[in-house]
Amino acid sequence: MSKKKDILDAALKLFTENGERATSTKSIASEAETSEALIFRHFGTKEKLLEEIIKHGYQGAAKIISNYLNDESGLQYILKIVEVPQILVDSHPDFWKMQHKIIALNSLSQRYHDIFMKPCYEKLTVAFSKLNYENPTLEAELLLIYIDGMWKHFASQQLDSKTESALTKLLQQKYKDVN
Repeated sequence: MSKKKDILDAALKLFTENGERATSTKSIASEAETSEALIFRHFGTKEKLLEEIIKHGYQGAAKIISNYLNDESGLQYILKIVEVPQILVDSHPDFWKMQHKIIALNSLSQRYHDIFMKPCYEKLTVAFSKLNYENPTLEAELLLIYIDGMWKHFASQQLDSKTESALTKLLQQKYKDVN
């Protein structure tokens, strides 16, 4: 494993446990068994290190959902996007726990999240429009509020997968019943 990856892994672990503000570069260096100087050589600042973690996390998430939601439309897109919070949190729990901790206080984290979610909003609006919902843009916004709450709840509560699945299926049922 490279020292850069060791630093990224150590920082993710500590940011997840303590939050970004409470984590020092000294503690990251200690966890990664390296020097603070190497952290600064690779990343420049703690903020750039955090950005690298966030960027990698959302790149991985984008790959997962693009494969998962590939070519879906209408009701199928809606039903599958409801599953995304569980899939993402289960695939990279430390990243999503960290995001849950910092997103409200970190504009960089929020900006990456907004960019990640924008295509979902657009596709949901089209999906609800195809299903003849009266106000597809508000329906898309409402579902994304649910989805946002779901990933935060799953990341922070460490529910068992059976409970996560039951919550996901309950929300899906609300859309199946309408159509």
